[in-house]
Amino acid sequence: MSWRAAAAIAALAVGCTVPVAQAETLDTGITDSHYWLGSRGPDELELSLLSASEARVGETLELQLRIHNPTESAVDDLQITSRRSTAVTSTTQARQELAAGSFPYYGASLGAGTLQPGESRDVTVKVPTALGEDSTLAITEPGAYPLLFTLTGTRDGQAASFAEERTIVDFQGDEPDTEEEGEHSFSLVYPITAQVDVVPGDTGGEELILESEQLAEQLSPGGRLDQLLDAFLEHDLHGSGCVALDPALVDAADRMSAGYTVNETRPSIAKRPTRLRDSWFTQSDSDRGEPGAGAQDAAAWLEKLKKVDCRMLMPWANADTDAVAQVGNEWLTHEAVEQGAATVERILGAPLSTPLTAPASGTSEHAMPVPLLVADNSEWAGKAATFDASLGALLAQTGSKPQTTGYSNPELRYDFSMDSEQARALTAGASISVASAQEETVAKLPNYQDPAAARAVMEAAQRLLDSGRLQPRPVTALDVEEGSGTPGSPYPDPAAFHDAEITQVTQQARYTDELMSIMVNDPGIAMTRYSFTAPLRHDLLTALSATDRSSLHGFTPSVKQSRARLEKNANMLRELRASVSLIPPGNVYTRVSESSPLLIVAENGLPLPVDAHLAYDAPDGATLNTQDLIHIPAKGSITVSMTADLPSDVDQMSLRLWLATPSEHLISDPIDITVQTRAGIVSVYGVGAIAALALVLAALFRLGKRKKKKSHG
Repeated sequence: MSWRAAAAIAALAVGCTVPVAQAETLDTGITDSHYWLGSRGPDELELSLLSASEARVGETLELQLRIHNPTESAVDDLQITSRRSTAVTSTTQARQELAAGSFPYYGASLGAGTLQPGESRDVTVKVPTALGEDSTLAITEPGAYPLLFTLTGTRDGQAASFAEERTIVDFQGDEPDTEEEGEHSFSLVYPITAQVDVVPGDTGGEELILESEQLAEQLSPGGRLDQLLDAFLEHDLHGSGCVALDPALVDAADRMSAGYTVNETRPSIAKRPTRLRDSWFTQSDSDRGEPGAGAQDAAAWLEKLKKVDCRMLMPWANADTDAVAQVGNEWLTHEAVEQGAATVERILGAPLSTPLTAPASGTSEHAMPVPLLVADNSEWAGKAATFDASLGALLAQTGSKPQTTGYSNPELRYDFSMDSEQARALTAGASISVASAQEETVAKLPNYQDPAAARAVMEAAQRLLDSGRLQPRPVTALDVEEGSGTPGSPYPDPAAFHDAEITQVTQQARYTDELMSIMVNDPGIAMTRYSFTAPLRHDLLTALSATDRSSLHGFTPSVKQSRARLEKNANMLRELRASVSLIPPGNVYTRVSESSPLLIVAENGLPLPVDAHLAYDAPDGATLNTQDLIHIPAKGSITVSMTADLPSDVDQMSLRLWLATPSEHLISDPIDITVQTRAGIVSVYGVGAIAALALVLAALFRLGKRKKKKSHG
């Protein structure tokens, strides 16, 4: 019996280890770079578009450009030259031009002089488009034209091409384009998310602790999130637009509005009470962090959000739903795509407009309990509606974190940040005009977007809807169909999660389930075991977020941040589990009689009661008689009494005890106690008596010997 019990303990102990080592072997560099980068090489200098005038056929286009020399050598005779290609008629053609276009038509050039190392200069470039002008781009028909601006010059007397800027500009004619009403339908999904940097290890009922004020800055007037909301509310899409909300963001804003703390760490919630003298020098005020300053801005942003007339969901924390599906944990999947609906509806006071969820990956390799919005060049499992994959890939290239979508053709991928944010914003607006030639258009903006590109898209969409060129189709009216075929994207996703990462999240999700299972709800405590452990699952979803990961320059930092979050989450899980424990009674427990009870203290540092039973390992012939159920109060302890049937011919016996669930899952770490049996006590007394008799006899012998010596003297 003993070796079997020992083996069971070993197996349980292995199952209770919160794994973090697997992530240590994960390469955080860019792997499979050919899946990220296409034919466009890097620029030596920087050429960035700052602004552009309204583009109209036959008029001069005026642009503000910035040139920067980040090298250690001066460059001379700099010249900016404008070029164009023919108007594109599809989003695929637009992406081809941006990736590897030839731009055969040359326009105006501008000399920019010499640029010293580290120097920057802003220049104004005027580009004529009318036929009668000199050095004109000769644009005579409305349309979306790819433009190229090259920066050439000399270094050490050698001519070279240093940088280029590419964009697509929608040139308008004198008369607005109108087509027969009802011919081209249009729907738009407008995601809003942000990085929510909750300090890892959050649990239900605790005060919100953020690592920084970056989220407060985004929610403040003029901040990124505030501008995104304004860009949607200030444009009329005639009912065709719907905002996809990240429930993690809405939840964080709601908690921020009630007050929060900014700190790099969080205090333990499962520590045993500390004696006053032990706490004198262990914690300073600085350890507790600083009060957050964004409560009012968060509340105001939520009030503005309530004005949005169509709301749908993104996965919690913009988690990769394919990765969540690979984890295969029921509770984690629930938090990723189901619980968010209740969260958003509770905070905003109104139901969602559609059950559709918009994942960042744009694909569905596995069925989900809710219908998804996926790229139309992908196959899917379960139920889904589709969006225009080529348009989605083009829109995803915009913003400060341009995304490389898994459903995009690798031949058309490159480092999208080579083109400036403003250039890509112009491209985003033009892409809506290009896509409007289709019979049906479902435009999905990237899950992480910036205000400039969002506003350009909204302006283009409203103009086309106002003119009647597009007819609004509510997102709620999109066809949802059952998937068929082999699920997944036709192309590789460079940002897909690796097996080691999936394994780590899988194990921590299971460990969280076990933590929840050892607790029991108490009608006298408002907290439930589900609400207590839900934030721990949110940590796992944040670690699976695609927000930074699907961006070329964000991939490596994202992997490292996810690893750090999982390590801290693992530490909290270990701490919470260790707060339920047995306290050893001391070195040796001596029983006066066979009926003497053994006493041991069970302690619970969790905010909910724990139901357990006392499991043990003992030598053959030994039996412990324990209670069937031990109810350990929340944040308290209880003394457990048990009797033992031990062999009478053994002086001492070692026992191993631990707390376990009714299904024999280990709760506490095992402890060892040694029991002094009655036989041992008798044996000790017998040895003591013999020793005492020996001492008496020895004393008598020495006394008699002394007397004998005296008589002879």
